[in-house]
Amino acid sequence: MNEEEQHFTYMHGVLFRPAKATAIDFKENIVDWILRCRVDDGGIPMFRTGFANRPFTEAGTNYVLGICWLGANLVNSQWFQNVPDKDFKHMREHHDDYIYLLRKYGGKQALEKALKSEITVV
Repeated sequence: MNEEEQHFTYMHGVLFRPAKATAIDFKENIVDWILRCRVDDGGIPMFRTGFANRPFTEAGTNYVLGICWLGANLVNSQWFQNVPDKDFKHMREHHDDYIYLLRKYGGKQALEKALKSEITVV
């Protein structure tokens, strides 16, 4: 392994380490977290599925880091575990993360609430 590969492997480990200690269940919590970020905070929910093309996956369990970008900074980033393979793949390959997730898990009202909410820039 060359020096660059060693660096990215090390960085991936540093970023991924908190996932295993602080992650909450994806299906049970994703809609609430998205709505808190989008509606309550005025932020834009974004999801990291890996670092330097290395997925946040261990022992068959997928993890994602939810980041509430912009907004009033009231909603912290959150690790999620047990992300279904199909959802993990979608988030790796597309850029409509929170809309896709609200359609799938939150229903029409949650999606409408998120789409109509203002974005706060502090």
